[in-house]
Amino acid sequence: MKWEKDAEKIHEMLPIPPMMSPYARLQSEKTARHKGLDHVTAEVLKETEKMYADFMGREKYEQFKAFLNGTGPAPELEDELFFDDESALFFIDTCFTKYGENSELVREALKDMMRSIKSVMEKEKLTEIMADLAVVALHGASRFTVGMTGCPNCCVSPYMKDFGIIMQHRVDITDEECTQCGNCLKMCIDKSIHLTDDGPVINRKTCVQCELCARDCPAGKLTVNERGFRVIAGGAGGRDPCLAKTIEDFTSRDRVLTILKNAIAKLRNARPGESLRTIIDTEGPDAIR
Repeated sequence: MKWEKDAEKIHEMLPIPPMMSPYARLQSEKTARHKGLDHVTAEVLKETEKMYADFMGREKYEQFKAFLNGTGPAPELEDELFFDDESALFFIDTCFTKYGENSELVREALKDMMRSIKSVMEKEKLTEIMADLAVVALHGASRFTVGMTGCPNCCVSPYMKDFGIIMQHRVDITDEECTQCGNCLKMCIDKSIHLTDDGPVINRKTCVQCELCARDCPAGKLTVNERGFRVIAGGAGGRDPCLAKTIEDFTSRDRVLTILKNAIAKLRNARPGESLRTIIDTEGPDAIR
């Protein structure tokens, strides 16, 4: 699809992470198609910018906008969230938060968790345990894998890892007066909110606790007062894929570390060829609770 020159210039200056730029381009072309256009206009790009501002949240949008305007620092990668210990038989894969996405609060929580779980695995000598469990020459699949995300969107899926940590954000409804702006409806991918005359009502059975509805609520009617973690375990990829099972749905940082220690203790007493998956398949999730 053709692009107007002004649209190209706006796209180059969109206040979004560089990795999102190709997606924003596709989004603009989609919007143009749906408008019956055969080219992308500057007006289409304005809609694209609004969509990504809503999606990223006010904090990240303003940070990128300030940088592009020359009034703020350049966004940086979260180096702590990149695991690079090639000598370890464990690996920690984190979501796009490592590229600077999500709020500062979420980024700091994940960095703290990263340091903590890495420390646990080192102290428990997990590399030696995994080496002893291997029945063939040690290679990439010999590692114990951990997946960690800042929200339930799980852009880097922890469900096919040995151990998964998913940050969750419990949204509360306050006594503030609702402005009926509808932002919460727009941001709820799972359609777990409906808007009444008194304000939003949340279907707790389908809410995945992603906080997108509350993140930029202009009235403060929706807010997050409690954050926790879902712990899942026993997933696997490769030649025999399997989804991890939920161990606890909403728990504290310290409890996450306790469950991880329990899992390592089970592996320490396992037989060669066994894995956390086979242990949970045999004994159930209670084996590491």
